[in-house]
Amino acid sequence: MRSDVRDLLTPWLGEDLTVLESLSDQELTQLCDALATARRNQAKALAAASDEALRQMPAPMRGTVARILGR
Repeated sequence: MRSDVRDLLTPWLGEDLTVLESLSDQELTQLCDALATARRNQAKALAAASDEALRQMPAPMRGTVARILGR
């Protein structure tokens, strides 16, 4: 379990994960869950912000900008 959580947290927290060694398995799981929730919320907020930004643009430009953004 600990190595799975470590593998998951490394991209988010970087290579120096020595601080995680003092956490229990339950605390690591809670941290991992909290980070995953935060990432989902961040993705939703970014999508809402980009939708709002597209609405502020003139209609002829929206399609081009949306394609550039990968929407």
